[in-house]
Amino acid sequence: MLIDVHSHIDSKEFDKDREVVLKKCDVLVVDAGINFDNDLTILELSKKYSNVIPAGGLHPENIDYRNFDQELNKVLELSDKFKIISEIGLDYYWIKEDERRKIQKIVLERFLSEAEKRGKPLIIHIRGGIKDFLDVMPSYKVIFDVHAYEGNVRNALRIIELGGYISFPPVIIRDKQRQIVAKEIPIDRVLTETDSPYLGPTRDRNEPCNVLYSIKKLGEIWNIDDKSIERLIENNFKRFLGI
Repeated sequence: MLIDVHSHIDSKEFDKDREVVLKKCDVLVVDAGINFDNDLTILELSKKYSNVIPAGGLHPENIDYRNFDQELNKVLELSDKFKIISEIGLDYYWIKEDERRKIQKIVLERFLSEAEKRGKPLIIHIRGGIKDFLDVMPSYKVIFDVHAYEGNVRNALRIIELGGYISFPPVIIRDKQRQIVAKEIPIDRVLTETDSPYLGPTRDRNEPCNVLYSIKKLGEIWNIDDKSIERLIENNFKRFLGI
């Protein structure tokens, strides 16, 4: 079975053919929420499609920075309905204001604390905030995956040292930095994702079955056949979920 640990299959880009896309291959899809309303949509979607795992969260770009506590509490109240907490994290690429970055860290730590209490894994968005992220993580005993990691090898190894995983989207086929990271980290801490409809092998709409591109490129890097990597990723995902 193929594993897509981070997707937005609920997005409008799939409204016309979502069912077709989800049946194109034998794939398990983690659908990541970005705010409270979206989390509710994902819960309903997971009831309709057996290969969709709902993951609830509050994306840093979607925080209401004037009144963040209200929505954060609503999302946290939903967390028992989700196997995974996602999408949460830090985004300093789009969010430049210091005060908003401070709020992002507060929100992230609330999610980390709840995940630790409830024993839930997290899938985390980090873009431009890696130093603050690595400073925060030692305070929490959680299992987490950094999705679409775009940093260097040194920070990748630190993520793994802290108990984390790193997932690679199909864009790895044309991203030399991600290829370097994949070569240097332990293969038992690697997962595959698509971030559909983004980060695909081409500029077109990305889809969950495109994790095959990630698998093939990882196979080239590690000199391992595709089927063996598919089994490896599935086993890594089971360990990530604690099953």
